[in-house]
Amino acid sequence: MAIFFIIVCIVGVIFLPYWIIPANPFPKPSGEWSVGTSDLIWDSSNHTGIIAKIWYPINATTGVQSPYIDNIDRTLAVITTGFNPLSNLIFNQFYLDRIWTPALIDAIPAQSQDGFPAILFSPGSCSMNFMYTFYALEFASHGFVVIGINHPGSSACTLLTDGSKVEFNKIDKEILEDIKLLEEYSAPIMAQQAIDISIVLDKVLQLNSNTNSVLHQIVNINKIFTAGHSFGGAASFIACRKDERISKSINLDGVFLDEIDVDYSKTELLLAHADRDRYRPKNKKMQSNYDSMVSRDKIRLEQLSFKANLTHLKFNLANHFNFSDLSIIIKPILTKTIGLVGKTDGLKLLSQTSSMMIDFFNKQT
Repeated sequence: MAIFFIIVCIVGVIFLPYWIIPANPFPKPSGEWSVGTSDLIWDSSNHTGIIAKIWYPINATTGVQSPYIDNIDRTLAVITTGFNPLSNLIFNQFYLDRIWTPALIDAIPAQSQDGFPAILFSPGSCSMNFMYTFYALEFASHGFVVIGINHPGSSACTLLTDGSKVEFNKIDKEILEDIKLLEEYSAPIMAQQAIDISIVLDKVLQLNSNTNSVLHQIVNINKIFTAGHSFGGAASFIACRKDERISKSINLDGVFLDEIDVDYSKTELLLAHADRDRYRPKNKKMQSNYDSMVSRDKIRLEQLSFKANLTHLKFNLANHFNFSDLSIIIKPILTKTIGLVGKTDGLKLLSQTSSMMIDFFNKQT
């Protein structure tokens, strides 16, 4: 009996993630276009050959589907640090490697007379570009070129073309426990991510003129937008303010940290917040810091609203990670139980926010 019980437990441990992590969590995108995807490589001041990912409109309906996580062994090397090789193999190859998306690898881009608007998407701290694939698929299916950025040192892992990687710069516990220290630490990181966005935009515009590039003449250089989540959302606002080529920006549940008395008058901004009053840390010390952060952020946003065209929305029952793929690539029974996401329907919220963002970018100003 004991042996039978042990066998049942082992089988349960092995196969439970097959139920928790669905193989095809992404529905067919709602737009008129099919979606292609490809790698994008650019150089920064500190690193050479950074790999990003792009999604774009295509006419083809058949081709090779893209896995959710490219180069999965290297991509997840940091995330699964501490696992033994067998656990890495099981976790990566048997569970996460099962997730596929409707995007077709290296498909030929569709053509538009004026080119397609471009959205540069910046992920949150310790996140990666693929964790916002739902948004990318929706945007591309509605006629946008989407560039998912990984920020060296800020993303969980940034892959380089030579096979090496830039790992996440871990934050000291002392910084996390002091809101003032955390803001002092975070502000230059967000500023650097904004610089990264402009560097990527430089590369995108270069490739738009390159006859050998998948981006050749498919980007409308007069319709460049940014969006991001958390740290990436804050960075997208800063990039929009500093880079005149960017006209609109969306911040998904990120705080607002920027220099004092800067000009946002030429920008159009959209801020979408989770239900911060409902979802707060349970630890009393963390709760106090969190409340302080929210209070300070409200004051900054009120000041921003006087000097920018700012639309501010709150989504009830949504948690911070509802604005990412986590709410659909893991079954709700787990994510909601452990508090990773809010009580709202994950797929419904992603669909609602993506539609809202598309309308915002398409609105004539």
